[in-house]
Amino acid sequence: MASRSKTIYIKDGQTFTDSIRTELFDKISRRYKIIHLAEDVGVDKFQMYRFMHGHEVTGKFYDKVFNYLIKGS
Repeated sequence: MASRSKTIYIKDGQTFTDSIRTELFDKISRRYKIIHLAEDVGVDKFQMYRFMHGHEVTGKFYDKVFNYLIKGS
């Protein structure tokens, strides 16, 4: 199993969650919507919607999103 790493730069006043949310918002376009992102990450579209709009999600959600972001690096 190959190991991967990802460096995350967080601005003053920004949280880890904010940085992940920003990175995911950067992937969304007119054609590639939250529902497509949720399918690619492997999470429920309602969970993705809740996260993108600032609501709480589970730790498993963060694990899946972080793994998705590492694969895309």
